[in-house]
Amino acid sequence: MESYQRKALVTQRSLKYTYFVSASGKATEQYPALFFIHGFPDSAHLWSGVIAALGDLPNKIIIPDCLGYGDTDKSTDTNLYAYKDQADDLADILKNEDVKFAIIIGHDWGSALAQRTYLYKRNLFSGVVLLNTGYMVPSDQPFDLAAVNELTQKTLGYPQFAYWEFFTAPDAAEIIDGNLDRMWQVLHGDAEEWMQRLFCVPNAMRQFLLSDEEIPLKEYAGQMEWKDKFIQQFKADGFASALQMYKATALNIQAMSDSTIPKDSLAIDVPILFFICTKDAVCVPEMMAPAKDQGLVPYLKEVLIESAHWSPMEKPEEIAAYIKDFVIEISPSN
Repeated sequence: MESYQRKALVTQRSLKYTYFVSASGKATEQYPALFFIHGFPDSAHLWSGVIAALGDLPNKIIIPDCLGYGDTDKSTDTNLYAYKDQADDLADILKNEDVKFAIIIGHDWGSALAQRTYLYKRNLFSGVVLLNTGYMVPSDQPFDLAAVNELTQKTLGYPQFAYWEFFTAPDAAEIIDGNLDRMWQVLHGDAEEWMQRLFCVPNAMRQFLLSDEEIPLKEYAGQMEWKDKFIQQFKADGFASALQMYKATALNIQAMSDSTIPKDSLAIDVPILFFICTKDAVCVPEMMAPAKDQGLVPYLKEVLIESAHWSPMEKPEEIAAYIKDFVIEISPSN
């Protein structure tokens, strides 16, 4: 992203955000800006391979470091991570760039944040792209981690969010901070059903981090640019802020945020491109089922790619090709 301009902005909430903007490009109704939102535990750099493969699209590209990551503020005040308030922050970035038309693109927690930002700021967006994490319909029911894991044990055959028990534990950040090399293996290990074994088995992630077991890495994760960015980010400031989105959900801060969305405003009424990744044991395609069943995604297009969870690292060219086709297809000129 060497050709991108790095900017900083203090939002209306007095939080400092950093973001990257393409040196050229349009942000018009015909050529909406592409607004890339990363997830856990990444930064704007996650999208470097994807944007490099987008080619000659005329659209302006904007990529923030989300709250808790990169050079953006890294508060450990969980209340600051409410969807509604982060949506306000992201809208401040678009306003700072004089962007009134955009397509929002999110991965992992960035997908969840992209969905909610659309719901709160729908006048800004003509399209939504979700990678791995489908549209999680806002609910008026409190989130219950134990109940969700019990349900998914029955429906999927394993507790989908077993790893949240570790991520929301008081000592999680300390353990990860002391084992960053091993955390990189947790995220990007190349072993059979690795994600299911580490993320979807109670205590498995904690036990691995504190063990001496070694696992080979996926090919992309062996590239030092990825690991160096990861180590540099978390060696400097620690992992505590990166865990706040899990805590905000577990503590029902997000449920309170979702309760402010009117029941008749839950549909995503613009074209959606949803990337289903075949080797992602956590963000499974079934997560999109309630939205489809309720008719809340009338303009949904789903694509299937052979990838694990960190798809923007693993399959950037394939993702970029689908995004490029999607942007061209929904352009008002077509």
